[in-house]
Amino acid sequence: MKIIPRQISTADWPLFPRQVQFDWQTPSPFRWIPQSPIASHAVNHFSFTLVRGEYFFCRMFNKALPYITDEKLKKDVEVFIRQEAIHAQAHKISIEQYLQKYGVDIEEHYNRAAQIFDFALADQPFGITIPKALEKQWLMFRIAIVAAAEHYTCALGQYVLTKAHWEARGCDPVVSDLFTWHSAEEVEHRTVAFDLFQHLSGSYAMRSTVMAGLAPIFTGLMVVGTTHLAQSDPELPKSQKGLLKWGFWKEWQKAANQHFVPSPWWFIQTSFRYFKRDYHPYYEGSTELAVNYINQSAGVIANHQIAS
Repeated sequence: MKIIPRQISTADWPLFPRQVQFDWQTPSPFRWIPQSPIASHAVNHFSFTLVRGEYFFCRMFNKALPYITDEKLKKDVEVFIRQEAIHAQAHKISIEQYLQKYGVDIEEHYNRAAQIFDFALADQPFGITIPKALEKQWLMFRIAIVAAAEHYTCALGQYVLTKAHWEARGCDPVVSDLFTWHSAEEVEHRTVAFDLFQHLSGSYAMRSTVMAGLAPIFTGLMVVGTTHLAQSDPELPKSQKGLLKWGFWKEWQKAANQHFVPSPWWFIQTSFRYFKRDYHPYYEGSTELAVNYINQSAGVIANHQIAS
């Protein structure tokens, strides 16, 4: 039986915001996972979601700060905000200095994410004014969304650290480092969003309802985003460029079997753990594994060298 930590903040390790520097001057290939173009596009599409999504996370947590009564948790949340802002900026730079070079319509991808985070989940969702009496509840609902999303980012981070091993398998070192560094920090701060949700609400009904909606939406967005990037790949066969193309699903499953990227079904399965009443992200990843990677990340080291 799991022993869930009783303290409000369950991160019993230090959290740090780290600046990074990635070298986009040397062109990274669009198909940065040479063994699988589909896996390359599946991972790359996350950048567009992450830029908008992580700025949304920052906004929500800044709004939540006045409601936090535990000082340790408040410090965790403040570091979380700074880490997420750095993540969003790093991916924004990579999009503009890397993906845009390959003719990707970045505005189309940004707008798709903006419809969710800047419109549907805005303070005035779909332009509708929330009654004053329900403003805090609307904030709590959005905090629940962040907590559920962070379950996914932690699970993906653990997958990347334990299975993908992109750079060691011949993938582009810069793109590999960008996503692996980010994955490691998601594992490192995996408890913060859930701790905040538990502190401010803790409603199992809200937690499970949010994940029941998020799991299919998150999976669907991943698949659609991947097909849109695949359509920007002039060298990809037409049989791999659409949701209704058998070649697309065959190649994705092949990449999943080789552990370059999870399968869409993995995203649904991963949500199941979140519905357990004794769920806690404390047990979802390895802090030691995450910090070990962060300490040898080329992007982290490069920034230290510039700063010194």
